Order: sequence, then structure tokens, then C-alpha cells
Amino acid sequence: MMFSDHSVLHVEDEIIVAIETATVLADLGFGTVRVAHTLRSAENLVRSERFDVAVLDVNLGNGERTEALGLMLRERGTHVIFASGYNKCELSAQLQSFDFIEKPISRLDIEDVLRSILTERLSA
Repeated sequence: MMFSDHSVLHVEDEIIVAIETATVLADLGFGTVRVAHTLRSAENLVRSERFDVAVLDVNLGNGERTEALGLMLRERGTHVIFASGYNKCELSAQLQSFDFIEKPISRLDIEDVLRSILTERLSA
């Protein structure tokens, strides 16, 4: 898979998970990979950059959640993928229409979701 013309935002509060996932995204060929560890830093990146894909941890700790950020990004045309240790059915109703990866995130999980996104775009 080649995503060299695409940018991705990864929002994850656990530093090691963020580094591992960002490495996988870079290995998959994304031209730009940005990582944010807090909601505030993610919002700052979104104000200054446009992203084609976003992988958002649902719960960032300290009560921070990324649902509103995901909804705003989707309105801007970003393909949003939520990640959580919870099952998708345990998430809020407004998140049910988003792509979802159950944590821990694996390279195969990311590749499967991205392949699905590419297939959707090619058939549209």
C-alpha cells in the first residue's frame, strides 16, 4: 500500500503505543505522520494542517475523549478510525458509523482498515 501523498494524524496518550503505531503508519508509506498525545495538541495540529486519515484513541486519560474531534475531522473530509480497548458495541451510538480498531492495535489491523478505505474510494 502506498500513501505517500497522504497525511495521517494519530492521537494516543500512551507514548509507547503512539510510537509503535506511528512507525507502522510511516512504514505503510504515509507522507506525513503527526502524533498528538493530548486533545489540545491534536486540536492545534488540526487547526494548522489538513489530514487525509486520523487514527484516534477514544479515551486519552484525564477524562479527555476524542469523539468531538473525530466528528469535526469527518466533516472536513478526513477518514477517521477510532481505536479503543473497548469493543465497538460498547462505544457511543455516534461512533458506530466510524471505522474501528480494537486495541492493542496491530500492523495487520491497520492494514485491513486502510485496505477497506482504499477499496471504498476506488469503487466510489
